[in-house]
Amino acid sequence: MSEILDPLHIELAAALRNNDGQLGKVFTLLEEGKVTNRELAEGGGAANPGAAANLRVTVKAVLDGVLPKGPTVAAQARRSIGGLLRDNPELSPLGRAHLEDLRNKLEAIANDAEAIERESLDLERASISLESSLEKLPGVYVFTLPSFYRTVQKTDPDRYWLKIGKSDRAAGIRIGEQMRATGLPEDPWIARVYRHPVFDPKQLESHFHRLLTAAGHSRASGKHSGRDWYATNLEFLDAIGAALGCDTSENQSPEDFEAE
Repeated sequence: MSEILDPLHIELAAALRNNDGQLGKVFTLLEEGKVTNRELAEGGGAANPGAAANLRVTVKAVLDGVLPKGPTVAAQARRSIGGLLRDNPELSPLGRAHLEDLRNKLEAIANDAEAIERESLDLERASISLESSLEKLPGVYVFTLPSFYRTVQKTDPDRYWLKIGKSDRAAGIRIGEQMRATGLPEDPWIARVYRHPVFDPKQLESHFHRLLTAAGHSRASGKHSGRDWYATNLEFLDAIGAALGCDTSENQSPEDFEAE
């Protein structure tokens, strides 16, 4: 992060500092000298290093004009910048123009067809790798469909449809069986597998479902949609996993993630 010297940087830094969400926490930790994504996560700025890295992308975009290449990260940064514009009506014309220009550039990256295709291939490869590595390890898995991954809920722009289920065998085999049984229109991406040293998969699944419901993360209600689909996000699921003491295996596209 560059030194904040001119009035525009001072104004933008103040907007970041005053943000009452994770973006503001990450920026404050960066100002305190935290260097790595792991330090930011352990300092309470994010649920995990990957989430911290994505928030750093927004900070770099706002202060340094450095834009991400990945469309999903660009979309997340665009929403965060939209929040800064909404929450800071007192911004100067220069500050507002700067953020609006960034938001437009990020919108273009988020909708770039070639970038979306490249990212999809990366995520698919990561999903296959995760599936293969967990062939003999049961647990609670999280998967989604490519179209769901890029479609946020209208009522909350930070939530997506994710399926949280249990596997008493391999997560990949269980998901394959579900695809054949339910006729999903796309191959799912495995995003997470959580395992616990004490809870068996059924118990762990129950804890996840209970905590998601208690937090108001809505559950799919359609007759044929399956009851394990929730409007939530990976950061919240990782926070549940950490609170329960789970071991977590992640599917993360390496693009835009800085060294931990």
